[in-house]
Amino acid sequence: MSLILRGELKTPSILAYNVLERDQKGVDAIKNHNFVPAKGYVLFDVLLALFLFSLGFAALFGLTVGALYESGQASNLMEGANLAQSKMDRLAAHEWSDNFARRDCVPGGIVEGTDGRFHWLIRSEWHDSPELLEVGVEVHWMERGHPYQYKLESLYAVE
Repeated sequence: MSLILRGELKTPSILAYNVLERDQKGVDAIKNHNFVPAKGYVLFDVLLALFLFSLGFAALFGLTVGALYESGQASNLMEGANLAQSKMDRLAAHEWSDNFARRDCVPGGIVEGTDGRFHWLIRSEWHDSPELLEVGVEVHWMERGHPYQYKLESLYAVE
């Protein structure tokens, strides 16, 4: 018996094909067969879907951890910058003779202190002429074992 298959897809779930069969007497007969595939998923399909889901989840988790770390660094940098700016604003709000008398700023010297986890330094030097004072505020802190620093500098006309 010889078989000749001619197939066509009638619906998404049924494959119909015609079989041309030759019986023992040599007479050709066409028989119509409908093939319905098994419904459900194969174990490989489920494992592949789980693998792709876990891969996507791991990538999202890594991005979230990185974003949290970066936001913590940005928060610390902003706190350091605000501390430096507040020290500079406090110096600029008072007369320079009062700042020198209170030892908040010492020309040619360093004033330092600690505010929480931040260590700050105020350095001041007379610039090219005795009327210009160069003031720098540095804020230092440690984060995960690495030192960080923010520096703010300005020139003030001192009478």
